[in-house]
Amino acid sequence: MFLFASGVTGQQSTMAQQGWSLSSILHTVLAALYNRVSLAVSWRIRKLKQKGRSLLADAEEQKEKAQLQELIVRLQEENERLEREHKLLKTQRHKVDVTLDPDTAHPRLEIFNNGKSVKDTGTIKKVSRNEKRFDSHTFVLAKEGYTSGRHYWEVDVGKRSSWALGIARESVTRKGTLTLSPKNGFWVMGCTDGREYWAYTEPWTRLSVGGKVPEIGIFLDISSKQLSFYNVRKKAALHTFTIADGSSGEGKLLPFFSTGSAAAKPDTEPLNIV
Repeated sequence: MFLFASGVTGQQSTMAQQGWSLSSILHTVLAALYNRVSLAVSWRIRKLKQKGRSLLADAEEQKEKAQLQELIVRLQEENERLEREHKLLKTQRHKVDVTLDPDTAHPRLEIFNNGKSVKDTGTIKKVSRNEKRFDSHTFVLAKEGYTSGRHYWEVDVGKRSSWALGIARESVTRKGTLTLSPKNGFWVMGCTDGREYWAYTEPWTRLSVGGKVPEIGIFLDISSKQLSFYNVRKKAALHTFTIADGSSGEGKLLPFFSTGSAAAKPDTEPLNIV
């Protein structure tokens, strides 16, 4: 500023000596100031434009990175979905025919549809007494039992708010009050109140399930000592049990079904083997 002022003042002094009028001198000085300011402003504008282009380029780059990251996430999700579908398809190759055994059914239960469906009638029926029948819980087992191999079956639980599915050892107690747990020979998961899903471990394990699960896939792999449950509609795994002491010497493992608590108000919606 000092140099600029000095230059203008020197120019003004020279012009005065040459007989220029005050107005001419003022006009010339203002023109010089305008030119210098214009150059400074032009330089500043160029810098701002360069910075703006740089910021725009950075913004475009960030946008492209975000889009690429979003695409990667979608591809990962799609890959996981395909892997789940592939895993379930592999287990479905081991699908077996399962039929309910009326001789094991609690007296409130009605077996129908050629042994493929069961519902809670809410009424204790007069049935034959035998050692196979559950007398205190609305449980029923399948006729088929397994000591080796891989076996898969599916159950449509429909709109039922309460149910339990899985497997039981043939040797389980059938009389009196029972607790569903692996220690007692039951590997089971179920739903209570239509909202909460549980694996009947010790203690129970609450399962994270998004929404209702209308159809359950059950895969028993005796060689691997595992029992896995699947959400068939979403092709997603729900829970896997490890079956301790799973040798064939322990007796057969039978598909297990329950319509929920016998003390609750009966829900006549059936469980259907599909």
